[in-house]
Parts: sequence; C-alpha cells; structure tokens
Amino acid sequence: MGDIKIHIIYLLVLLTFFSACSIKEKVPGEPVTIGETKVRFELFTKAGTYGLPVSRAGENESVVDQQPWVLVFLGTGGTASFVEAVQAELYNGKTYVYLEEQAGNCQLLILANSPNRFYMNGVGYAYTADNLVNTLRGRDLDYACRNLLTEALIDPQYTVPYSGQKLPMSDLVNLSKIDASVTIPNIQLKRIVGKIVVENMDADFVLEGITVVANVAKNSKLHNLTDALEQNIGAENLVEYRKDDSYALNIVDAEEIVTGGQTTKNNPLYVYETHSLSNDTYLVIRGQYKGEMFFYKMALVNNDQHVLDILRNTEYIFTITSVRGRGFISMADAKASLASNTNLDYSILVQEESSYEIVSNNEYYLGVTNSHFEIYASAASGTAYVAFSLITDCKSESIGERTITATSGLRIVSPVDGMIPVSTTLPSQVKIEMLAGFTSGEIELRLGNLRKTVTVKRREQVTSSGTIISSFIDDGYYISAYVEDYVNHSWLKLGPEEGEVRNDPDYIYVDNGKIKLYVEQNTSGNREGVVYVSVGKGITQRIKVYITQGIPSS
Repeated sequence: MGDIKIHIIYLLVLLTFFSACSIKEKVPGEPVTIGETKVRFELFTKAGTYGLPVSRAGENESVVDQQPWVLVFLGTGGTASFVEAVQAELYNGKTYVYLEEQAGNCQLLILANSPNRFYMNGVGYAYTADNLVNTLRGRDLDYACRNLLTEALIDPQYTVPYSGQKLPMSDLVNLSKIDASVTIPNIQLKRIVGKIVVENMDADFVLEGITVVANVAKNSKLHNLTDALEQNIGAENLVEYRKDDSYALNIVDAEEIVTGGQTTKNNPLYVYETHSLSNDTYLVIRGQYKGEMFFYKMALVNNDQHVLDILRNTEYIFTITSVRGRGFISMADAKASLASNTNLDYSILVQEESSYEIVSNNEYYLGVTNSHFEIYASAASGTAYVAFSLITDCKSESIGERTITATSGLRIVSPVDGMIPVSTTLPSQVKIEMLAGFTSGEIELRLGNLRKTVTVKRREQVTSSGTIISSFIDDGYYISAYVEDYVNHSWLKLGPEEGEVRNDPDYIYVDNGKIKLYVEQNTSGNREGVVYVSVGKGITQRIKVYITQGIPSS
C-alpha cells in the first residue's frame, strides 16, 4: 500500500511539472505558450460604426461574434501559403485562439459573423476546420480571398439580405511571427456589405420607399484582398431586389422624420460591393409628387455626377433636396428609362469607415482620413491646404479637451476656432497654412481622453519637367495607392517598382511594398492633385500625398 501511495505522489508531481512547463503564464491577455508548439492569443475585435445613427433594422450592424475563424497564411503578400484554420474559443467572456508557432512573417485572415456555409467553386461547405483545410490546402492568400464566397442570392431577391442579422465581417492582420513574444493587434473588422439609405426633404414630395434595387452582385468574396471591384460580371451574376413581382410593395418603406420629410434609415438596404457603372446598378424609388404617385429611377452618382461604386463597409445616404417634375407612372417605363436623375436634386453623404484611421473608447470614436500629410508645395504662399478630414460620433461639448493644435511653422486655418466639431455626422476638413521655412511638423487632436497625431512633411514643388516619387514616408511598406479624381488628374500615374505603368494607372495594389508615382511633364498652367497611399506592416495607415507642379519656364 505504501508503494502505491509513493507512485501516486510521484505521478502527481510529474503532472504538476508538465503543467508548469506546458503553460508559461504571463500578464493576463498576453500570449501564452501552450505545449511545445501552440500559442494562446486573446483576440480583441472591433467593428467600427458607419459614423451615423444605427437603424432599428440594422441594430446588429456592429455586433461581433466572439468566436471568429482565423486562417493563418505564412509569408507576405498574396503569395503567402495557407497553414491552418482555427476557430476562436470563448472562455470567461474573453475570446482566445490557439495557433501553431511560426518563425516567419504571417498573415491572419479573420472571418467573423460567418453564415452557415461558405462557397468555393460553386460548392457549399459547413464552417469546420476540416472543410477549410481541405479546400485551402496548398493554396495561397490570393486564392483564398478570390474563391471563398458567400452563398449566392436568388434572382429576384424578395428580402433584404442580412436585415436584422449580424453582418459577415473580415480583416487581415500582419504578424512578424507567431510565438509568445508577439501580440495580435486590435482587429478592425469591415462589413462585407455596403449600406444604402434614401431620405427626402422636399415638402412637395412624399417618399414612400425604395421599390427596386437592380443589377447588384448575387454573392461576394468573404474578404477583398485588393479592394478592386470586378467589372461586367454578367447578368447571371446579378440580382434584383424587389418585394413582389408586381412591384405593388416596396422592398423597404420610408418613415416620417420628426423635422419633416421621410427616410428609409430604419429599413436600410444591404448590398454586396459592385462596380456600378459596368453592371448598370440603380434604384427605383416610389413617391407622391404634388399628390400623384410616381416612380423615379436613380443612378448611383455623387454630387459631381460621377458614378459611385458600392463598396463594402460603406454607407451611402442619398438626401433628396428637390423634386422638379413628374416621374414615371409604371415601373416598366421607369426601368426602361435612362437613370439620369433629371427630376431629382439630391446630396450624397458617404461614410466609409475603412477610409478612416480610428481611435475610440467605450463612448465615442475619433477618425482621420490619413495620419500623414506629404505635400509638394512652396511654404509661406498664403495658401490653405486640406491636410485631412475627421469624423466623430461624440455628441457632448463638455467632455474636456476637443482641440486641434499644430507645432511651430503650421497654422490651423479651419476649423477657425481650432475645436473639433461634435454633434454632427458630417466629415470636417482640417485646413493648414505652412509658414516660411516649414519642413515638417505635427497636428495633434484631443477629444476627451482620445489622442491622435497627424504628421506633416513638406517637399519642394514638382518642376514642370516631372518626376518619379517612390518614397512617401520613411521606411514605408506600401500596400496600395489611388489617384483621387483620376479623370481630371491623368498626369498622375501609379506603377509597380519594376516595369511599365499598367492599364490601371489610377489604382495599384502590390505585394512587395514598393510603388512608384509618375508625375508627367507639365506643358500648361500650374496643376494640383492628390494621391492616397496605404502603408502596411503592422497597423495600416494612410498617407495623403498632395502634389503641386509649376508651369514651364519661359
């Protein structure tokens, strides 16, 4: 009996020893080594708001499932190879994921609020580790992002997808390696759908609702690696939202606004991302004009009449300001007409969360379009430049500091009082002047306990002969870039590190961290243009590059 007790005590000592060796506990929340090769990470996921009040039907827009899937890819860029698929676990209200150690650079594709099935090559699979491994084995990140799809909608679609439900979301996180010495940064999830709201403020018009959404994508990539949209995807890949075949009812109804007018904000449309122009995407609204019921066909265009693409994680609010004439009596006539919007005057507010760098607390957030402003221009010119735009959902003026200040050599021109506007959903422009001798500085934003710094660097104006720019920030690893309003700024072209400018000079995505901006020769008057560059490796940030170019010398 004594020998048995000795053996039991020996076994207990061994178990205690192995437990102590297999789990090296650190500070709560930090990575922990599990066994020989696995590391336990705590996940911190956040879905940023659209920046506007949440609707009743969309009350789940920011809800995040606490057990997202994590797909691990070894390497950088789209060629990173698939390693494993792991679903996070919930323990004591916290989310943990157990990943195999990896010595090199890794990318984690996070899929949250996953529907029942994912689709690949037309086949549906339940979300299980085995199914994800079997479909992605031997594949890379680019393949996964192009081929992991949602279930296809039915044409016609008689209900608004995801209405009142959790919205599928995704994010891509870069790590230098996977072991207990690194942490997974906060995950900024992006919704897979865009959101459309229509409002009316014309007293002579009563908006009844949105009757049709035509030619929208029937399914979507779970994660868009490049942000590029497919064009001309074909009628077989498009669907129409409608409530019934006779168009007697609206797919979403409008409601009265307290201040007058109507809105569909409590019944939003969710739409997969689409290249609106090539796919002929449009809305048909129903309303009463001076007591008569009409249909109006609305093209998805901005305030400058340029066609808007529907992007994921983006909200579009079309506010009708004036109705100047009769619409169409029948739906057939409306659909057959050109979507010219000739009898509708409206403004468009686009809230694109993915275009803002966000800091937040439990009460409100503060976002800026870019955290670095690189400007090629002369100082002391007396010219005001838009360094960035900001958004916040803070509604209190008594939260403490809400200031915008600048270091020596910079002057804040707008807002004129140097105060961050609150109680508004509109983006606010921050304009600066550069004083004589200015080369670099900072702009600091303080909103309550939130802090955000935007760096500013000035370089000399580009000469008329043109130049090639390949560095936009010190030690920058560039992911993508695009030229703002390329139609009117085609003298700015983007290209890869090697080779010629491709057939998409207005937008580029690279996987080696290197991008070139070509400023072509100027043979006429002074010109200005803006390019946005996204920087990776860790937390993604955006750079606004403002180019001014002088006239040729006489």
